[in-house]
Amino acid sequence: MKTTDNIEFPRLRHCTLITRNDTTGIHMIVGRENFILGKEIGSLEKFLEVKRYFDGRHSISTISKLTGITCSDLTEIVNSFSNLGLMREEKQISDISASEFVSQVNESCEMWRRQIGYHQLFGKLERKEVRKEVFLGLILETYHYVASAPRHISTAISHCHDKKLNSILTEYFLEEHDHALLFINALEQMGIPKSQIINAHPIIGTISLTNMLCEIARQSPLAYIACTSLIEARATAFVEASESIVRIATQFGYSPSALDPILAHMQGDIEAGHSNMLENALISHPFINANDAHFSVNCLHDLKHSFDQFHDDILRYYSDVSNYIPRLSVDYFSL
Repeated sequence: MKTTDNIEFPRLRHCTLITRNDTTGIHMIVGRENFILGKEIGSLEKFLEVKRYFDGRHSISTISKLTGITCSDLTEIVNSFSNLGLMREEKQISDISASEFVSQVNESCEMWRRQIGYHQLFGKLERKEVRKEVFLGLILETYHYVASAPRHISTAISHCHDKKLNSILTEYFLEEHDHALLFINALEQMGIPKSQIINAHPIIGTISLTNMLCEIARQSPLAYIACTSLIEARATAFVEASESIVRIATQFGYSPSALDPILAHMQGDIEAGHSNMLENALISHPFINANDAHFSVNCLHDLKHSFDQFHDDILRYYSDVSNYIPRLSVDYFSL
């Protein structure tokens, strides 16, 4: 049995914690693994308090003083997590296997996509707990997001000095540059005139998401390519996602056929293999610099939270009956 009694400053691997109505306990998702932590002993609040200090900066004795949990109980918790492979193990290395990096990114993105999908926006839409304008806003802001692709892809190209990566990014640009037209088509069928669509101003969450992608692209084309593992559609999720969006549209009174252009966009991305760009980019690289890997992973994590903010802002803006839809720019004459 693997033990960690000698770990003075415990640190968990990155995980997602989810409570669900259909199961008891807390779901701890790490990569592709899902652990259910029972509630037999203690409370959820106390567990979350303890988890907060498993950050590698607090010793067992310090955590004990802060939480009131004995050192022996804390050590038992750490050992239990370690036996499950949930504790972070840092290695002093300068290079990381490219194939292992791709595999780990894919596993982590699977976890983060699942977490993005659990956002309350989608549950409220499924249960019809919000105005139909919230669904319209989701499509409209996704149009803005898709329309921003040429900006961040071209930024990555202009800062890329690797011929292989540059070639991949250039092909990506050519395949994505006009996909916003498909969303314009869908939104027209949903009742918004084309002139209003192309002159609409995105909400702040959408602007922030776009700016983050541009900044990642500017700092590291490799990190940007890694981010496509999170943002691009995957074949394994296509059927469920398409059925969900059609179901939501129907219950709000929109014709399912209006969404055909959007589903065509998703299908086209899948067929183009955009979610496999990172693997293709590193196929001739046996190793990558560890610092580049760390930076890429942190960018992915920040991007995941940017999507949360994006969905938060859609729910906030389009739930407000006083807001303009589509959103207008505020020009000088509006002052």
